[in-house]
Amino acid sequence: MREHRSFLCLIFNLLVFILVYYAYYQHVWLGQYKVQESKERLFTITEFKNTSAPFLVDTSACKIPYIDPFDKSLKHMFRKGTALKCAVINDVVYSKGNTIFINWKAVNNSQLKNRMKYCKYEVIWIPYNEKHHNDFFMVKKESKEFVDRTDISNEFIRVKCYTGGGLDVYTNFFSFVHLKADVEDRCEKNAIKFANTRQEQLNVMMMGIDSVARNNMLRYMKETWKYLVNTHNAIDLLGYNKVADNTFPNIVPMTVGKFVNELSSFDFDNYNFIWNKYSAKGYRTFYAEDCPKMAFRRRFKIPLGDYFNRPLSVAMENDKTVWYYRKYCVHGRTDTDIVLDYLKKYATMFQSKQHFSFTLFSRLTHEILHETFKADKIYLKFFKDFFENDILKNTVVFFFSDHGMRFGRFRETFPGKLEDRLPFMLIVFPSWFIKKYPEVHRNLQINARRLTTPFDIFATLEHILDFNGIEKKQVTKQRSMSLLHEIPENRTCDEAGILPHWCTCSKFTTLDIQNKTVIQIGHAFVSKINQNLRHSFDVCEKLYLKSIKYALLVIPADKVLRYGKTYKYGDRIKSYIDYQITIQTKPGDAIIEGMLRFDEKRKTYDLVGDVSRINKYGDQSHCIEQNHLKKFCYCKIQP
Repeated sequence: MREHRSFLCLIFNLLVFILVYYAYYQHVWLGQYKVQESKERLFTITEFKNTSAPFLVDTSACKIPYIDPFDKSLKHMFRKGTALKCAVINDVVYSKGNTIFINWKAVNNSQLKNRMKYCKYEVIWIPYNEKHHNDFFMVKKESKEFVDRTDISNEFIRVKCYTGGGLDVYTNFFSFVHLKADVEDRCEKNAIKFANTRQEQLNVMMMGIDSVARNNMLRYMKETWKYLVNTHNAIDLLGYNKVADNTFPNIVPMTVGKFVNELSSFDFDNYNFIWNKYSAKGYRTFYAEDCPKMAFRRRFKIPLGDYFNRPLSVAMENDKTVWYYRKYCVHGRTDTDIVLDYLKKYATMFQSKQHFSFTLFSRLTHEILHETFKADKIYLKFFKDFFENDILKNTVVFFFSDHGMRFGRFRETFPGKLEDRLPFMLIVFPSWFIKKYPEVHRNLQINARRLTTPFDIFATLEHILDFNGIEKKQVTKQRSMSLLHEIPENRTCDEAGILPHWCTCSKFTTLDIQNKTVIQIGHAFVSKINQNLRHSFDVCEKLYLKSIKYALLVIPADKVLRYGKTYKYGDRIKSYIDYQITIQTKPGDAIIEGMLRFDEKRKTYDLVGDVSRINKYGDQSHCIEQNHLKKFCYCKIQP
């Protein structure tokens, strides 16, 4: 009798599970549409061979699919990279230490032979209380003539060389690092104040490269990757997931610990950046970019660090005579090399003193996937030089990207969608630190295959600043978690602060783009976009659905059905279905990707989280200033 009851109970539970499962997918199967492959080819995880595991992250709450970056079915999407050579007029003037020299041998081997006779330099600067958020810079009166060498006591200079008749025939730019009395005084006082509050005092070097997915680094920057991982045991975060669309909203969580919309204003002067916390405890700070109109551009009025290259970068950007090869080269040097040289001088100067640096590079990698190859030798040389000369013996290095490629043909594919969301993040700790704290190393290795975000980098930077071992257990449900502790195995995107649109943990099923329900979702998406544009219809066109590129059913992880510590298959926690859809609108042919949520009770669609524009819009939206609308607006008057 007891066995009979148990059997009936088992049958009953099985029927409940089947009914719940059926109910969940009724919107998919009951007369709506049937799941099938789209007419456009999409790459799914089953199409890729993997010699190790099918997932980059494989936990109970997150499964990020592994896609082989070298798979043959992707090969047609990528071009072979070519090396970058800057050799127009090479080393006519060069710097060494705090001195600049004229290289007369190079002059006599160039078209400047018998023309160039002497040089002068101008000091480039921005007064501290002036506007640092636009293209403003100042130059002081030219120096006296020099024909051999001259010592420099300023940070940034523009060198101009002349013919005997005073005609300007050559221009170049240089940066220098000098001790600043006020900075050293502040650092000394703060260092003494906090000297006994920390177990270790590590320097920090953060180097970010725009638009490089981890997979694209493996394709085009593999020598740098191999050197850092194989030679210096870099921690490669396979589950590093971006939390927003472009550079700025991904850098803010990393450096401030908050989303942009959680901050009271867009004025950088009020942001408590992580380097300000380091400064308050005795560190010198450094901030540099290669492209002043990219990452932080017009959001601050005062320098972002004690050493700040914006005066130089703005002056260079505005001088049209010095750029060559798609604005990659300034005479014989790459723009990247110029910034790295400034960083090298800073790190070398303060090698034995506490210092923090944050550098962002955009020019080489922002536009084209295969151009990333040009950066490989540059960064490999930089890191080899630093490590072989022990410049980083007491420094933690964060080498990272903000996101993958956000535009282009590859971005319209499923692998491209994943790569956009999965930038690379490599972290190198000093070898002595790893040996001294093996538990930290163990946690870092575990976290390499856990779900992580820019928020966790912020928490890690805070932990490094106040490092006293890892005796404290962090709260497992908080958004920002130090990587020096073990990240929980059951962490979800929601707990990590990743909105559904950016989450790579979900499972996806491809839908038929010709189906009526998918088309209905497409129209609902356009309607939501137009709602955002409604106050700008005086200058922006109303948008209409032109086509659907692809649509995906987002299947929640098992975590969604979890209750307590057991799985309750009969308890549906959520009564909605998520779809990720990519559409093309008219006029303007914008390709836009977003996630819509179908509420089964209300029978309505809601836009979930952010929206991605995955083809370039150029000047289409020149008529509006709001950045969040530029990716949608097609101006009624086109330039």
